[in-house]
Amino acid sequence: MSKNPASAAIWRLTLTTAAWGLSFPTAKAVMLAQAAILPGRPEWFHAAFILFNRMFIATIVMALLLRGKMRGFTRLEFRQGLELGIYGGLGMLLQTDAQNYIAASTSAFFTQFTCVFVPLVVALRSKRMPSAYVIIACVLVMAGCTVLNGVELGSIRLGRGEWETILGAALFTGQILCLERREFQRNDMGRAATMMFAVKGAVLLPFALVGGGRGILHAYSSIGVLSMTILLALVCTVFAYATMTRWQQYVTSTQAGLIYSTEPLFASIWALFLPAWFSMFANVSYANERLTWQLFAGGTLIIGANLLLIFRPNQPPHGDIPAIT
Repeated sequence: MSKNPASAAIWRLTLTTAAWGLSFPTAKAVMLAQAAILPGRPEWFHAAFILFNRMFIATIVMALLLRGKMRGFTRLEFRQGLELGIYGGLGMLLQTDAQNYIAASTSAFFTQFTCVFVPLVVALRSKRMPSAYVIIACVLVMAGCTVLNGVELGSIRLGRGEWETILGAALFTGQILCLERREFQRNDMGRAATMMFAVKGAVLLPFALVGGGRGILHAYSSIGVLSMTILLALVCTVFAYATMTRWQQYVTSTQAGLIYSTEPLFASIWALFLPAWFSMFANVSYANERLTWQLFAGGTLIIGANLLLIFRPNQPPHGDIPAIT
C-alpha cells in the first residue's frame, strides 16, 4: 500500500463514482431494449429486473473470486453485509420508483442530499458543528448539482417522487456511514461486499417476479441485453462496490459523500457519446446528450468542492484519517 493510503483512496473512489455514472446511460439502454422484448410490463419492473440481474451476477462473480475465503465468514462480516445490502437495496428501489413521478434531473438533484446528510449525522453524533470548509463544500456541491441538472428550484414540489428520493438519499447515507464504523474495521471487505450483493438481490427479486410475470426469461434472448447487463454487473457493481467497501475506510465519511457527489457529472459525460453506441448495438432509439454550459459550470462547482477539502489549509491532507489497525 502507498505511504499515503488516503491519496490512493481518493483516486480509487473517484473511479468508483465514474463507474456508477456509467450505469445511468447503460441501464437506460437496457431498459429500452427490455421494453421492446417484454412489452406491457410496468416501468418499475424493468429497473428492478436490471438491478436484480446486476446483483445476482455480482454475487456469483465475487464468490468465484474469493473461493475458499467464503468459508471464513464472521458474524460482523455477515452483519455489515446485511446492513449495506438493506440500505443500498431499499435506497435503489426508492430512487428507481421515484423516477416514475419526477424528472431524472430532479432525482439526481435530491440524491445528492447525501453530501448534506453525512456531515449532519456526523455533527449530531459528535455534538460538534461541521467546519466552515465542509459547509462551503456542501453548498458548492448542491449548487453544482442544481446547475448541472438544470433544476429550477422554484418549480420543485415535494410530492411522492421527491420524498422517495430524499428517503433513498438518507438510506445511501446509512450505507456510507456503515463503512466507517470501527466495529467493522477488521472485516474482510470482499466477504462483506459479497453478502451485500446477495442481500440487495434478495430485496429486488420479489419486485422483478411480480412485475415480470410469465415469459420473463425471454429478456435473456437478446445479446444486447445480456452484454450490457454483464457490463453493469462487472464494472458498475463488482468493481465499483468492491472498491468502495475496500477504500472508503481511508477517508472521512464526509469526504466520501462529496466524492460520490461527482456521480451526475460522470453520468453526463458518459451520456455525451455512449447512447448512440448502445443504440446501434441493442437496436434501440437512444440519442446522445449535448454538451452544454451547465456541464462545465456544474462540474466546476462540484470538483471545486472536493478540491476545497483536499487542499484546505492547516488540516491533514484528505481529512482526519480513521485509524486502520
